[in-house]
Amino acid sequence: MAVTRDALIERQRILADFGEFALRSDDLQEVLTEGCRLVSRALGADLSKVLELEPGGETAVMRAGVGWKAGTVGRQFSLRDQSSETFALRLGKPVITQDINQEDRFEFPEFLKEHGVVAIVNAPIFLPGGKAYGLLQVDAKEPRGFDHEDIEFLRTYCAVLGPVIDRLRIVNDLKQSDERFRLVVENAHGFGIILSDPDDIITDWFPGAVEVFGWSEEEAVGRPVASIFTPGDQESGIPQREVKRAREMGKAPNIRWHVTKSGRRVFVDGQTIVLRNPDDTVRGYLKIGQDLTERKLHEERQTVLLAELQHRVRNVLAMIASIVKRADVDLGTREFRDRLSGRIASMARTQALLTRAAGAGVDVAGIVGDELAAQDAAPARIHVAGPQITLSAKAAEVVTLAVHELATNASKYGAIAQPDGHIDVRWQLQVRDEQDWLELEWRETNVEIASDAVPRSGFGTELITRRVPYELGGEGELVLEEDGLRCRIAFPLKPGDSILQTNSPPLPKTARDEL
Repeated sequence: MAVTRDALIERQRILADFGEFALRSDDLQEVLTEGCRLVSRALGADLSKVLELEPGGETAVMRAGVGWKAGTVGRQFSLRDQSSETFALRLGKPVITQDINQEDRFEFPEFLKEHGVVAIVNAPIFLPGGKAYGLLQVDAKEPRGFDHEDIEFLRTYCAVLGPVIDRLRIVNDLKQSDERFRLVVENAHGFGIILSDPDDIITDWFPGAVEVFGWSEEEAVGRPVASIFTPGDQESGIPQREVKRAREMGKAPNIRWHVTKSGRRVFVDGQTIVLRNPDDTVRGYLKIGQDLTERKLHEERQTVLLAELQHRVRNVLAMIASIVKRADVDLGTREFRDRLSGRIASMARTQALLTRAAGAGVDVAGIVGDELAAQDAAPARIHVAGPQITLSAKAAEVVTLAVHELATNASKYGAIAQPDGHIDVRWQLQVRDEQDWLELEWRETNVEIASDAVPRSGFGTELITRRVPYELGGEGELVLEEDGLRCRIAFPLKPGDSILQTNSPPLPKTARDEL
């Protein structure tokens, strides 16, 4: 039956309505469903559907439809060689079946019969470029001969539908891509991600960049990327050279210290990537870098600690060698061993305290207490007093050896060895020329001194009177008084960063291994 003029006008209106609807909506499912509704109205059909080919082309899914029972839309169907759908796709134009009960060319799925479908027209849908997307099917519940005007309308409708589907698929892919990108950049904690224009001016500043560098998006956009580089690198032209290399090589490493909004330094390991337009002109740059500040600082601390450990080991071994070389050659093997063991043990106690942590010091009271305890000095005959003062490594090692020599001498010849002897150890802070000094005095009393006693000049004497002035820039004095020994050590308190040096002046060959 020929289509009336009014019906033709209605179909034209339907095409226009569909085009306007497709322009307003970015939802492919919504557009396809509306397309099925309008085509059913235009052809006066009971049902219609859009089948989308799946990868491989052997199956299709009903992507949208109207008039079908619940659960039908979304079902997957096999496209057999004997199906009218496969024939229409191969032919590239609509294929009509007036009555499926009388049709012997094709096989039809059972769900069509369950819905009472009798007549079918299959119109293939092609995307721009000629790739098959699927089919638009119009189904009637009574035998029907779709005429020439019906076929031409479907061809026109599918010609409009193909580009619409293509656009919406691209839009959907972009949305998904944008969503993935958004999820990545919003959850990339510790990663600064920045986009800039051809002049390397910031255009996009993502949450990771806010976290790493401190500036908000509003503060950062419009600023040159060079502003996150250190002042020294800016003066040296590092940002410009990095961009130049990215243009020439496609990307450039960006592994260096940067600065944050607060001025704090942050170490970033990343790269700058050039972004190009289809005509190969520079569109801008992508900069992405991971905040590795903590790891970098840890590596630097490890380097410093390793160097200090190497230095400490060399100097401790050198000190032991110095003690051995300056020992009294007249001593017996046992006494030589005991004195050497005592000095090494004293040094070991100090090293254990100094290696508790980087930059650890040693308290003066701890040095004095440990050395007196090592000699089993009776607490009742010992008096120790002074403020809490922490010595740096170098000062701690010198003072420890000095106190060890004093305590050892007291145990053999002085206040600890004699029943009525007493040791009074005091220290205090003094200010000399606006510099804090430690002054420590060791005084022994009630010690009987033999009338024929001759002051000895041994390792301890040389340590106190020569090494303290030389190593610590201070003063060292030993005096044998009528009732016992008195020693005074004074030196400026400085934050020494390393270990006992062994560059003291050589001792006389006649030095004895005792005070």
